Amino acid sequence: MSGRLLFDITKASKQSHYSGVLRVSKCLKEELSKVLEDELVEVIWSDRKQTFRAPAIGRDFSVEAEDVLLTAELFSEAERPGIEAFLRSSSCRAYAIFHDAIPLRFPEFTWPHSVQRHPSYMKMLSLFDGVFGVSQHSSIVLEEYWEWLGYEYSPSVKSIQLGADGLFPEPFKPLVKEGESFDVLMLGIIEKRKGNDLALDACSRLWDEGLDFDLHVVGRANPYFGRDIERRMKRMAKSGRPITLHGHLDDDGLKALIPQMDLLLFASRAEGCGLPVLESLWSGLPVLSSKLPPVKESARFGGCSFFKPDDSVDLAGQLKRLVQNRNLVTELRHGINTEMLPTWKLTASEVIETIKPAGVLTC
Repeated sequence: MSGRLLFDITKASKQSHYSGVLRVSKCLKEELSKVLEDELVEVIWSDRKQTFRAPAIGRDFSVEAEDVLLTAELFSEAERPGIEAFLRSSSCRAYAIFHDAIPLRFPEFTWPHSVQRHPSYMKMLSLFDGVFGVSQHSSIVLEEYWEWLGYEYSPSVKSIQLGADGLFPEPFKPLVKEGESFDVLMLGIIEKRKGNDLALDACSRLWDEGLDFDLHVVGRANPYFGRDIERRMKRMAKSGRPITLHGHLDDDGLKALIPQMDLLLFASRAEGCGLPVLESLWSGLPVLSSKLPPVKESARFGGCSFFKPDDSVDLAGQLKRLVQNRNLVTELRHGINTEMLPTWKLTASEVIETIKPAGVLTC
């Protein structure tokens, strides 16, 4: 193979919490390394040298013209001094994974730092040779943003399908919990964007009606937009509502919990892809989700039911229908087309095949 793939792990090397962006970076890197082996080099941005360094290689490393840079991270000039000049002048080709424009479109429930960074980040993406959008929806949003800015030139944006097998190496066979409790799982950071408040409103309505089901919540609380929701959950649990707060669970914890669940509730107000939906389908767990464009892209694999976004009344109605009719959940579960679900191996293959025509990576 001519040239190396320089995989950016600047934030991943020191990030304490396991975000969705980090999960994408980790899963993609692991699959790419299986194909490229020693030709994949992990790199970290150096503020002092204003270029990338490779800790595993040391001082002998330098970016070469035949190399290809790939990053799935979010950054700005303020966070990486000199990165813009590097992208403008570097002789190596550079590609980026674009996740979403949520901080730009929904600043009212996005981390303040992300809101401040995102416009310059999305502009900087135009300096790359190519961009991979994590869904068709994200790709369209990015291209429309560049068009709105009036850019005469912008790189190609290719939509890629993220893998569903990041948690379980093999898909689960459908399971049926006849005669047992009905368990609903919410998975992800606790915050307004993820719709935890909507879910609590809907569940409270149904519990008041006497409907019997348990809500399990996995994830840490967003310190800006999740603490109040987390406190509300704790108050409700203390008052006797059937809510279990599991906090953050590692992969082993999730592997133990998911098979006990009947349904994933994905109440998000905005998404770039909705990776938890794909991973739940892979594990044989059907999904009730807000009807967002990127999540609808995953519905073609079966196993999904929808409610109107940002509508707790419709959410309550759709959830009630499934809790009262377990056969509908069983039908959703058996309708999951696991053979068609994408894998990270496929994602890595798409990335490599896109880069190879540039004449840089050739096997």
